[in-house]
Amino acid sequence: MSSTINKKNKSRNIDNILVFVVSLILFLAIINSISTDIPAHLQSIVRVNAGNASYAPHFLFFFAVNFLSFFSSNISLMLFVTAVILSLATLGKFVVSKEVISELTFSSNHEHKRMVIKIVSFMLLFCFAIPDVYNFFIVKKMYLGRTPSVVWHNSTTISVFPFAILLFWRQLKLFDNVYTSFFNRDVLIVSVLVCLNIFIKPSFIFVFIPITVFIILKDFEKTNLKDYLIKLFPVFLGVTLLGIQYISIYYYQIGSFQAEKSSIAITMPFEFFRRFIPGWYIPISFAFSFAFPLIVIAYYRDILKFRPFVYALYLTLLGIFISAIFNEAGPRRFHGNLVWQNIICAYLLFLTTTSFILPKFFNTKRYSKEMIIVGFVFVLHFLSGLLYLFKIYFTGSYH
Repeated sequence: MSSTINKKNKSRNIDNILVFVVSLILFLAIINSISTDIPAHLQSIVRVNAGNASYAPHFLFFFAVNFLSFFSSNISLMLFVTAVILSLATLGKFVVSKEVISELTFSSNHEHKRMVIKIVSFMLLFCFAIPDVYNFFIVKKMYLGRTPSVVWHNSTTISVFPFAILLFWRQLKLFDNVYTSFFNRDVLIVSVLVCLNIFIKPSFIFVFIPITVFIILKDFEKTNLKDYLIKLFPVFLGVTLLGIQYISIYYYQIGSFQAEKSSIAITMPFEFFRRFIPGWYIPISFAFSFAFPLIVIAYYRDILKFRPFVYALYLTLLGIFISAIFNEAGPRRFHGNLVWQNIICAYLLFLTTTSFILPKFFNTKRYSKEMIIVGFVFVLHFLSGLLYLFKIYFTGSYH
């Protein structure tokens, strides 16, 4: 009996093993063949070990690599450790996504549906902005100027992904309950996830805080003041930590790669995007980046009443607004540090759209024209992601 259970558990974990192995192969190939942000991140660790620099305020990824490399400055060892960490983060992204879709589609006890969810969750890891003739053949950039739901070149964004998805998911559950104690388990979990996001890469918190406050206070009632204050505790914590990080980065230049100071400034709309694509093309770029959720909205308007999707949509819209209006001034002006939240939000939008549409596929025996088109667009995003991987490998550039 126990051997049968063990065999079942092993078979259920095959997908997790597959995702880890595939991710490890991809990251080893990317790290060793393509110019990315990763070597620069590792060089900062070397400088820390030599006593010539300090950790950046978002230090957790760098410290993890350093710790698992035994505080060695051996670049080959650090590159391998980085590949393992990024593979584990991708596995975490996959596992959390499966759980989110299973809970939202009520499919955890149905073997066939679980298999479909595994396949779809795997495809979500690769979904990318759909290329078109202009950006592929004229601009010759699949990534810059687009808003994909995945990146393969930035270690801190990849590392924070599973914790950002978990924060989104746990916060959704927090909205629906009433709390009488600040030491409630749910509140503490969300608070820890806020800290982890900020200490790995704070980008998602830029949109998480204002949108979460808006949703919590939207139906404010004085009689439930304590409940609101408890739910806002993770937000207060996040604001405090972000304030400390802002001062550390922009006033004291802690962990900065550049000697010249940077700051946050209001810019002309989409200044960063217009460095890579013309202004007239920006709406088209967004349309091809978000084709899947847009086509679902067009065919199934009731998705706008699906709370997880609406939450993800609010986060995405604010993320785009921030990247359109604000930018860094100084040496990091065109580093794109205020667009990373869009990558995470795009994934959450794809994840919640998938969670909404799957039950419609599960509950019908004959697919409508609309369902076939929706499925085709999703597959197109997935194939675009595979094409992007081939493109960056053969060109040596993630652009």
